[in-house]
Amino acid sequence: MALNGDMASRHSTDYRTLASLSRINLLRELQTHGWQTISELADATGLHHNTAREHLHRLIDAGFVDSEPIPSTGKGRPQLRYHAARGLDSPARQARRLSSERRTELIRKLLPVSDVSADSAPLTRQLDALDDHMEQCGFDAEIDAENARMVMHDCPFGTLAKDNPQVCEVHFALIQDALADGDGPIQASELHPFSGPRSCTVDLHS
Repeated sequence: MALNGDMASRHSTDYRTLASLSRINLLRELQTHGWQTISELADATGLHHNTAREHLHRLIDAGFVDSEPIPSTGKGRPQLRYHAARGLDSPARQARRLSSERRTELIRKLLPVSDVSADSAPLTRQLDALDDHMEQCGFDAEIDAENARMVMHDCPFGTLAKDNPQVCEVHFALIQDALADGDGPIQASELHPFSGPRSCTVDLHS
């Protein structure tokens, strides 16, 4: 499916956001430990406070991180705390939906039901969420329903990931979040980085 100019620019920006090891480390810290302040994140990642703040702004703009003010009774600007974003309604996430024919084909293989239209709404949401996420992050991915896995080709972060395993950990957590957003039966159980010469795979199960 071809992207229009605005959407292509949006996805390109999202890809570049995750191509930074510093931003990957910040996101990993939030995925692992939940809500944190800028001071806590700077200390955990070894970044200067201003540098960490700039990276967090990029992650927020791309929809990967959210922030909220910490309630305070004092004067002045309230301190912020940050957490890894969840949900299809994150401001920067724009959905690219599977065709109805392709979605129905995958549902019939992934969900053992006789009446697809009656029982597949959660799985439909999951496939849409996963497809949106993979497109957002610049992955060329396809679901191999017969073998219950997703295959990702020519990872755009492969060079960075070879010496930094947290890159794969962050992306696997994002895939799990995307599936959880759909509140359906499919889960991602394990990531196999570099499982082929130019591919990685994620095991899926219901």
